[in-house]
Amino acid sequence: KPQDAKPTGLKIQIASAHGLRSADLIGNRSDVYVEVEIEGKSDSKVTTAVVTGTASKKEGAVEKDKASIDVEFKFVGELKGYIAGDKILFTVKDKDFMTSGDCLGKAT
Repeated sequence: KPQDAKPTGLKIQIASAHGLRSADLIGNRSDVYVEVEIEGKSDSKVTTAVVTGTASKKEGAVEKDKASIDVEFKFVGELKGYIAGDKILFTVKDKDFMTSGDCLGKAT
């Protein structure tokens, strides 16, 4: 990262999440949302709406294959304070009413 680089906004779009596990105790489902932030800049965090998905086996799956959840998002947001070279963190979570949410996956 150049030392004199100026922060800008970075437009992001989240379309879908696939192959997620069921995190809810009842109903074989997850209430999925995604948090996106610039590493080390927690004030940059944006969050999608919650989308409920139910686990199912994919067409053509064999008996040993586990059911998984696929969800679609229509999210567009902006990460403020982005500088070229910053790492972007994506965290997929299950919304829980009693806790801060179960982590279903992460990517950078």
